[in-house]
Amino acid sequence: MIYIEELKKIEKNINILIESIPDEFTRDETKRIINSGGKRLRPLFLILACKIGITDESCYEIAASLELLHTSSLIHDDIIDHGDIRRGRETTVSIYGREKAISTGGILSLFAIDKIISMKNERVSIAMIDTLETLCLGELKQLNERYNFDISYSDYITRISQKTASLFALSSTMGGILSKADEKTIDKLHDIGFNIGCSFQILDDILDIVSTKKIIGKVSGMDIRGGIITLPFLLLMEKDLEFKKNVLSITFQSQDLEFIKLIESVKKSSCLDEAYSISNLFLDKALSILATLGSSEVEEKFSYLIDKLYK
Repeated sequence: MIYIEELKKIEKNINILIESIPDEFTRDETKRIINSGGKRLRPLFLILACKIGITDESCYEIAASLELLHTSSLIHDDIIDHGDIRRGRETTVSIYGREKAISTGGILSLFAIDKIISMKNERVSIAMIDTLETLCLGELKQLNERYNFDISYSDYITRISQKTASLFALSSTMGGILSKADEKTIDKLHDIGFNIGCSFQILDDILDIVSTKKIIGKVSGMDIRGGIITLPFLLLMEKDLEFKKNVLSITFQSQDLEFIKLIESVKKSSCLDEAYSISNLFLDKALSILATLGSSEVEEKFSYLIDKLYK
């Protein structure tokens, strides 16, 4: 793997950081979640972006904090989505209940935020706070629109921009700031992270439809079952009025068989391939921006990651 040394240092810093969490339960639960897997993409984005200029230990410390912040968001996502399984393991909320999970996620997020602010880089802190606001507003918007399936492609992109791409963009932006890059370069790094983040979410939406519990650690079609419409469904709704009618008739009281029929219809259509193509368009955009950075190392390592995301 082209960035194995970076991942080793990220993992080392994550483990050091976890050991400093003052609350014992939160510390142990964070270890359990972190050890269940994860690609470490967000901290890796930060480190790769740092390579545009100066990279030091503070970059790895903030990258580790960012992964813990992401982990806390997963705990809260599982509470909201009533998620029982993640990465093949029981979630915090399924084991300990909502109250304990809320406290654990809250303590972990505050711990990670405090660590980032304590690095005393005002621009990094402001970028983080702005992104957290975007994430929270995106979550509230998604909650308010559950089982509202009559949305546009633009609405969908706005949602994934807030919920997923914003954190990827923050990661690469932080790296640019920490590396002391110029403003134009920081903007480019932001856009690279944003476009990869959009692609990543579309791929995740596709996996939610096509994968099995054995592969992704949760039941397929969880998004539509939870009242969240994703790109493959939107694409088929544009082509098939009968399918659209069936989707719009779905409520939280609908039977499992109704969801299964919708999921199978998407699987049999060409819309999964079309969604892959849209995902690849975001990756194409990221690659085109990468080519203008003027750093062969950053371009090579980001390109390697992007190649892994292409269909």
